[in-house]
Amino acid sequence: MTTATTEVETTRKLLQAADTDIAAFFDYFSDDCVFHMGNNAPVIGKNAIQSWVAQYLTSVASMRHEIIEEWSEGNVAALRVEVTYTLQNCESFTLPAVTRTRVDNNKVTEYLIFMDPSPVASGTSQ
Repeated sequence: MTTATTEVETTRKLLQAADTDIAAFFDYFSDDCVFHMGNNAPVIGKNAIQSWVAQYLTSVASMRHEIIEEWSEGNVAALRVEVTYTLQNCESFTLPAVTRTRVDNNKVTEYLIFMDPSPVASGTSQ
């Protein structure tokens, strides 16, 4: 089911910014946003999220999110995506993921990513 809502649109734009302009990506977060990826500990606050993401993306040259499915209810949006990572060593691989955002006043206040980030963290798809 595809629903064009403010929450879905904000989440789409968030993912597009992650792919094309990482500085703009952080503009979508509220100052007290909660960010939680996979089994990692939650990260709270825009500045802490920037630091965490910078460390996580150390081996990544680029990434691209392909949206497969969208859902929203109230101020929550969920997108099923396939994320293609290209590493600094030119290796590429695609990982399935679901992102779930909570949006208030066009700012993401909660960003949950359900994905196994270990290939990115290790810098290899092996």
